[in-house]
Amino acid sequence: MKRKWVRWAILGAVVALLAALVIVLEPWNWEKLDLEKLTQLNQTSIIYDAGGNRAGSLYGSENRVYVALGQIPEHVQNAFIAAEDQRFYEHHGVDIVRLFGALWHDIRTMSLEQGASTITQQLIKLTHLSGEKTLSRKAQEAILALQLERQMSKQDILERYLNVVYFGRGAYGIEAAANAYFGKHVGELTLAEGALLAGVIKSPSNYAPHLEPENAVERRNLILSEMAECGFISQEEAQSAQGEELSLHLSEESAQFGWYIDQAAAEAQEILGVTRDELLAGGYAIYTALDPEAQAAAEALFENGANFPDPAADGTPAQAALVAENVENGEIVALVGGRSYDVRLGLNRATQIQRQPGSAIKPVSSYAAAIEGYGYLPTSFISDEPRVFAGGYQPGNAGGNYYGEVTLREALSRSLNVATVDLADKIGVAALRAQLERFGIVPADSDANLALALGSMTEGVSPAQLCAAYCALANGGTRVEAHTVRKITDRDGKVLYEADNPGTRSVSAETACMITDMLKTAAAGGSANALSAVGANVAGKTGTVGMKGGGNRDAWTVAYTPKLAVAVWMGFDEPDSEHVMPDWAGGSSYPARLCASFLSSAGAEWLRGSFETPSTLRRVVVDALSLEQDNAVTLAAERTPQSYAQTELFYAGREPQTVSDKWDAPEPVTDLELVSAAGETPVLRFTARDENAEYLLIRRTDERAEEIAALRGEAGEVVEYTDADADLSQAHEYSIIPRHALLYEEGELVTGAESLRVRYTPGGILGRVEEFLTPAEATEPPAEAEPIQSLFW
Repeated sequence: MKRKWVRWAILGAVVALLAALVIVLEPWNWEKLDLEKLTQLNQTSIIYDAGGNRAGSLYGSENRVYVALGQIPEHVQNAFIAAEDQRFYEHHGVDIVRLFGALWHDIRTMSLEQGASTITQQLIKLTHLSGEKTLSRKAQEAILALQLERQMSKQDILERYLNVVYFGRGAYGIEAAANAYFGKHVGELTLAEGALLAGVIKSPSNYAPHLEPENAVERRNLILSEMAECGFISQEEAQSAQGEELSLHLSEESAQFGWYIDQAAAEAQEILGVTRDELLAGGYAIYTALDPEAQAAAEALFENGANFPDPAADGTPAQAALVAENVENGEIVALVGGRSYDVRLGLNRATQIQRQPGSAIKPVSSYAAAIEGYGYLPTSFISDEPRVFAGGYQPGNAGGNYYGEVTLREALSRSLNVATVDLADKIGVAALRAQLERFGIVPADSDANLALALGSMTEGVSPAQLCAAYCALANGGTRVEAHTVRKITDRDGKVLYEADNPGTRSVSAETACMITDMLKTAAAGGSANALSAVGANVAGKTGTVGMKGGGNRDAWTVAYTPKLAVAVWMGFDEPDSEHVMPDWAGGSSYPARLCASFLSSAGAEWLRGSFETPSTLRRVVVDALSLEQDNAVTLAAERTPQSYAQTELFYAGREPQTVSDKWDAPEPVTDLELVSAAGETPVLRFTARDENAEYLLIRRTDERAEEIAALRGEAGEVVEYTDADADLSQAHEYSIIPRHALLYEEGELVTGAESLRVRYTPGGILGRVEEFLTPAEATEPPAEAEPIQSLFW
């Protein structure tokens, strides 16, 4: 009986112990092994530049770049095994030998301080369990580790572990750690560096080399000794690595390229149809068109305050944005969204603001529409006379000057507002709106008025939109959707997206060529003449939007070479009477100079090439003087000076045929007469025949001939001159020699034939005798030219 009672007592104790153990361990609350937690890790998405180099990264709570075990050098793997689990390849998830040693220590110290977790257990703890030190958690850890070892190879477990563990400095996984501490990839880690990182994970706050360098080196050296004890390396290798100085290259996620990376991230998020958090943790590889040289040049210019208007009185800075786009394929190669980069994924003014474009809209609205759909040419004439248009709209030119009939080239290069509105009025606002839409700019319904021709828009445009529109002009009239992203792959390298943007036709190649040619004039000497400093084949236009109370709210310059289009905007985020740029700070000032500086420093390849002329167009040299004076398009004459020889574009078969007569020798005066009586102060009269001629009035006496006046008059105008200095007591003759006012030959102005001479006779008896002997009638000039003393040459 007694023995039976003892057996029941022992059994009861065991059952009670097991029951107590079950209650303590709470197995019904245990986590189940979930392999997805080991494979679907949060991973950093990487941004690559146009050359395939890493430009930046995107991550949420964990900065992790997953690498396969084969990419991790063997000496780095062995460093972690020596430091954390020397029997890793021998146990089945739980190291019984270490477990009992740790358990005996905990019993003696009445604590749970001593750890005996294997690498497998640590992986389970990091992916499945909390960090609390309880028997239940330790039991779960052991059970799940045993299960994991039955479902996953040692190599796979080690790979997951090295990609999960935290190293401090925000780095999760060995690749992120190698970059964070040494600025290199894991495959480039030395033996000493690998051992140092293996030591960090025990306690990053105590062993991170940038925080506790002495502790870090001490633990590194201990691990190197352990590696030698385990046979992973020789004693000589251990001693050599232990003697190495600690050399860190602390990689920081700097603000460099931040604006561009933000735009690429936003674009990738839209392409993939994912949330921002999913993008940050998705481990995507995002390949972009980022040109590091061009982007760095833009960012350097934005760091220089001298490139921008002064801040407002309260210290608020004038803001700015820049977009640079590859003409051929629409790739954005550089982008800056503000004066300073302060927060990730903040307001990007290059793509997210909508501002009034002012005159920068003109090339892609009125002028493009008129040439594309209504047969206008750069030499077509429009009116720059001030007037009130339909609806009471009365625009004015900057500076208050007006130029009458002007060509499209002059109107666009000088940014004449009245002439532009006259053009818009002729073709209709509907044509403007339709043309803008073909350039990717959609005006609001309320923008159906002539003010649209000058860039007055309800919603405005972004710098990126305007840059893309000009890019179409540079690309022969084809608009390719602006984009930063070339390709996206997932964490396994599978291609999820590849850019394929064939483009759409905004205008014909002929229209694009003509607009470009006119904008080259604007860049060379017109409103955008600051661009002439680039010294390359460049076209461009400025735009300025004023405030009613004075000053400017928006200032633009948009320019392009055959390779690159650039848009620059400046202004205050919230313009008002206290936050406004001065009147002189328009598009042709700071924005144009910054644009020119960027083009000059973005890279030589962007300045190469020339704009193509379609085979359907002809370049013809016309006479600028005929355009200016007669509103006539004529061919330049043989004697047309180079400064008046203007090259213009015409459709083949529509070239001008008439040759200019503006450079012929001036015709002689035929009606010179003396209209005063004998003895009175001589008064001469004649009819001018050429507005480009100066009429040299010659007085001749027996002693000498001298030029006494150089007279001008419009063709057909009667000119009268009083010779107040004449010697009334002496007879003399007058004649006129016409001289071209602009045409030189052999260094002298070209002259025409001398007029007939008229004779003056003095009054009194001597005068009557003289008049009797030599009647006062016109006489032919002598065949041989006599020397004339000039008062004006």
